[in-house]
Formats: sequence, C-alpha cells, structure tokens
Amino acid sequence: MMTQLNPRAGAEQATFLPPTGSVSNPAGFVAPAIVQSNHTLEVKQMMAQVAVKLSHNPMAMEEFCDRIHQLLRDDIQTQQERSCRRRR
Repeated sequence: MMTQLNPRAGAEQATFLPPTGSVSNPAGFVAPAIVQSNHTLEVKQMMAQVAVKLSHNPMAMEEFCDRIHQLLRDDIQTQQERSCRRRR
C-alpha cells in the first residue's frame, strides 16, 4: 500500500525521508532523487506521487520548497556547530 499525500496537511506536518548522503556535497544533487536513493520501490513510488501532486499545486510546491530550504539551513548550521566544537 502506498502512502497517500494529504493536500490539506501543511509542510510542517510532512514526513521527510532521511538524506541519502551529505547535503554539503553538491555532486549529490546532479541525479534525480529517485535515481540516487536506495529506498524501496514503495518509497520511490510515494516520492513520484508527491512530485506529481506538487507539480499541479503551486502553493503546495512553494511550501514544500520553503520546508526543504529550512531543513538545508538547519543541517548546515548543525554541521558548522559540530565543526566548531571539534576545533576546541
């Protein structure tokens, strides 16, 4: 059974998959996520379903992009904090 996307749920309530690699490595963004992920077929189908629904809803796409941007910023900040702690 595939996970269904609730179009009324906000980006804050979305379930995000763990990253497949370091977000600080830009080479990881060259291939589509579907290709570079090592997730099951069910998860890949769910990702495709989300992409299709987002492509037809500009507001949902904007919320999704804003949430991804915030997650990337949080990850970069966490990595910077860790590297500062190691230098001490």
